[in-house]
Amino acid sequence: MLYPISIPNPASADDLIGYIDPCGEVVVAPIYEAGAFFSEGKAAIMPSGGKTGFLGANGQLALPFEFEGLGYFHEGLCSIGRDCLVGAISQSGTWIVRPEFAFISEFSDGLAFASEDGQHVGFIDVTGAFRIPARFETAQCFRSGLAAVRQGGRWGYLDADGDIRIPFRFDGPRAQPFTCGMAGVCSGGAWGFIDAHGEWRIRPQFDDIRPFSEGCAAVRRNNKWGLIDLSGTVLTEFRFDGLGKIEAGIAPARVDGKAGFVSTAGVWEIQPEFDSCSRFTHDLAIVRRGRVYSYITRCGQIVWTSETDATPPSVPFAG
Repeated sequence: MLYPISIPNPASADDLIGYIDPCGEVVVAPIYEAGAFFSEGKAAIMPSGGKTGFLGANGQLALPFEFEGLGYFHEGLCSIGRDCLVGAISQSGTWIVRPEFAFISEFSDGLAFASEDGQHVGFIDVTGAFRIPARFETAQCFRSGLAAVRQGGRWGYLDADGDIRIPFRFDGPRAQPFTCGMAGVCSGGAWGFIDAHGEWRIRPQFDDIRPFSEGCAAVRRNNKWGLIDLSGTVLTEFRFDGLGKIEAGIAPARVDGKAGFVSTAGVWEIQPEFDSCSRFTHDLAIVRRGRVYSYITRCGQIVWTSETDATPPSVPFAG
């Protein structure tokens, strides 16, 4: 697993991107205009003014520079562009879904939400055929056999056959995927969790929430974050200014202007001595202190530090 790094580029407002190994050794020199994190053994890279290619796990070019945009492999496919349209390629770079769409999400449970006109969203399979017609305003990826979709300004959930399993009765800017058997939804401006039948498992009572992970969910009340378990019992009191998703037993957290990582019991596993922290991506996480950023291990050891005013790479979202 390699990790993107950046250095300021005197000739441009954008940094140059390279890659390090988990020990902090530079494997790919910072020469690219853009670069993504690795996913399923490959990372999208783009030279200055050029097309996108993909690095392999050894840091060598694995797929040629003939694509557009930065994509991530998921379930063996990567949604990516060509000639201003989007399709999906296999690990070998072969077009599995022809680039004929305005956008395509990542594939999950064998389906991806997609749109031909940029306005109406449906779900395609790995052949590029619409399994569920494009009749929704927006959608989320399938998880545990269900996907959140919005219609008429309301969120509901459908199954892989396109049947509505949970009616359109939730509001808010999003509806979360099902994890640990529950999904976070908003009703009347408050957030709670429902089961796969649409029944409330944890009544709407929070200002904001994150999906369950490893049996815990970060929730916000009165502008402070804490952790609850699957029964809604508070595990960690509402005392954090920011709190991420639990992954491998820890989550990025922020209090009194400083960030570190806490356990499910709210104990600092990596002390809050940074200005900001990202989630861990495999072995390393990005932390920022002042005008530099660093990669740290799960033990809190710094393995690499940027030059002053370098821009940290964007960590991919993990729903």
